[in-house]
Amino acid sequence: MSQFKRDRAALCAVVAFLLAPLCSTEATAGDAFLKGGVIFQPRDIGFEGRWRVAFGSDYAVNFSETVYLGFELQTSVYRQDVVGSSRTATLFPANGFVNVKYKSGSIGARPYGGGGLGLISAFTLLSGNNDWQSEFGFQLVGGVELGSFSVELQLQRPFESGFEMTYALYAGFVW
Repeated sequence: MSQFKRDRAALCAVVAFLLAPLCSTEATAGDAFLKGGVIFQPRDIGFEGRWRVAFGSDYAVNFSETVYLGFELQTSVYRQDVVGSSRTATLFPANGFVNVKYKSGSIGARPYGGGGLGLISAFTLLSGNNDWQSEFGFQLVGGVELGSFSVELQLQRPFESGFEMTYALYAGFVW
């Protein structure tokens, strides 16, 4: 086994060991979510590339259950014509964030806000010329949970200069 694979296995074991106590009891169970959304800015993204699905979980880190630490993974799959060619590429945006959220209230509507850091990536599959682009970036989130239903606005941007802020609206379920 190569050193890279051993390092990756060791990292996965450490992460599993640290997250296991969070998942082991009902009292510390996280809020899992699944949501779908649409990117409405920037405008130069084609209609088929605007749709996104996200899932993740948030875990309370204080006794009053108002501050949450969690993760979120976002993806979609779409095809796009290659400029100056008759070929079509398949694109897979794959974003991953570690978030901190503040959720107020516990009955009825529960507004929240927060932010996170992570990787904003895109896999481009094109016969003979596959590509992976990734940039370290941030996201800001704000929304409201209405029982098991949630609505959320997200702003994302890589730290690298030259990229636009991306605005997206999500709706989904929390359990």
